[in-house]
Amino acid sequence: MIKLTDVIKKYSKGSTSVVALNKINLTIDKPLMTAIIGPSGSGKSTLLHIIGGMDKPTSGTVKVFDSELGQMSEKELTHYRLKRVGFVFQSFNLIPNLTALENVMLPLEFGGIPHLEREKRATSLLEQVGLQQRVHHKPTELSGGEMQRVAIARALANDPTLILADEPTGNLDSESGEQIIKLLKNMATERIVIVVTHNEKIVSKADMVFRIRDGVLE
Repeated sequence: MIKLTDVIKKYSKGSTSVVALNKINLTIDKPLMTAIIGPSGSGKSTLLHIIGGMDKPTSGTVKVFDSELGQMSEKELTHYRLKRVGFVFQSFNLIPNLTALENVMLPLEFGGIPHLEREKRATSLLEQVGLQQRVHHKPTELSGGEMQRVAIARALANDPTLILADEPTGNLDSESGEQIIKLLKNMATERIVIVVTHNEKIVSKADMVFRIRDGVLE
């Protein structure tokens, strides 16, 4: 379960303070695809980063899978991000000099998984996203949709219970975007999937939709 209670996030800009999130209350208690929508600068990505343990709230509590993120040490947060959360970004964030297979193997390597085991799992994940013929291709040899599918396979590498996707179809054509939406929807049968998006097709497929405006969640 994910439970945010009265979460506030403020950033200091010189002598002024900007409120990015204003008393956010959010509960997701079962596998679902949840869409978070809203205009640029409304706080969507900030909210995702806080749930993912990449940023900390100024006040309020963030409880994920019975753990209070605000009480975790940096070592515990690193483990949480590696083992419990899978991240998918608009810009793919693949390592350019690594093949698709090596990119998917990377989180498994960080997790201390033996080489043969991580190669086997990475190969299986790339097959699941339809890239069995592209495992030895580097990002520059892949289309945008293929790169995003590699990113999704990488996000699944350590079998996380939470997937966070930030504009995952933002750099894709409509056909590739449809493929990514299907993959995200399939993941939501066993995991909590939270997607920040402007894509109305993702919104139409989501089980829950929240709108955020000026840091306030509706």
